Amino acid sequence: MARKGRKRKNDNTKLLYLAIIIVVIIAAGYTQKDTIMSSVSNADVKDNNQHNSDLLKVGSFNIQVFGQSKSAKADVMNVLSDIIRTYDIIAVQEIRDSSGTALDNLIKQVNSDGSSYAYLVSERLGRTSSKEQYAYVYNTRTVSPVGTAFTYPQTSDIFHRTPYIASFKSNEGIFNATFAVIHTDPDDAANEIKALYEVAEYAKGVLPADEPVIVMGDYNADGRYFDETSYVPLKSENYIWIIGNEVDTTVASGDNTYDRIVSTKPNIFYTGDAGAFRFDEVYNLTHEFAAEVSDHYPVYVFFKKDA
Repeated sequence: MARKGRKRKNDNTKLLYLAIIIVVIIAAGYTQKDTIMSSVSNADVKDNNQHNSDLLKVGSFNIQVFGQSKSAKADVMNVLSDIIRTYDIIAVQEIRDSSGTALDNLIKQVNSDGSSYAYLVSERLGRTSSKEQYAYVYNTRTVSPVGTAFTYPQTSDIFHRTPYIASFKSNEGIFNATFAVIHTDPDDAANEIKALYEVAEYAKGVLPADEPVIVMGDYNADGRYFDETSYVPLKSENYIWIIGNEVDTTVASGDNTYDRIVSTKPNIFYTGDAGAFRFDEVYNLTHEFAAEVSDHYPVYVFFKKDA
């Protein structure tokens, strides 16, 4: 009987140890995002948010189905806010929020640390019930909008989501440029990319001749949507593809350059410094959590404030 009692005691001890291990694993799972977010808020990230004061960081970000659901995730909003603070101007795509509150909430979060960002936002665009908005989010301490932003007055119904055009100037220096943001329909990307030339030429025709025009956004310009080696009018000698085919702009394991920044030439402000902002690596995020933020990396380019 003594031996049976000892065996039962040993079994109970093993069960106790097993229960402790399970509790530790579960607790680790619950605190994983807290650990991730503490790394996002550390000094290293704050340092990354700074860049040469003689330069402007401009870019584009498909924020992936940004609406009420995503804006309710505090950890995701923290990362999005940190990303935006690294830019002076960032053109955002895929805002899907009929209430119009998600973007407001994001900018409040961005400014919660004392930053001073504002935004220009388009009307809701698209041919289906799933409409999207574009927005230019900008740092009011470094740049200011010029004139009134507007959607491209297309004469044919080529664009599913009509490009949204806005001009900005630097608060210091002589930088001034006009931007057109686009999110092409993936099923018709080739035709829309061809038509972007008309958008850029239109902007050149209604703006000062010395002002560069920059067309940026989610072109869907790779993979099964578009042959990136094919010729389109926007590849003429009068334009420079700042984000080229060698840049991977997707968070997924594939290597695709969906997102682009294209500028008219000459662009006296262009520094030659551009790329994809790999926020998962910068902020030390797991792949799973990074995918909750977006399936795209933001792209960026640095412009000089003075020529």
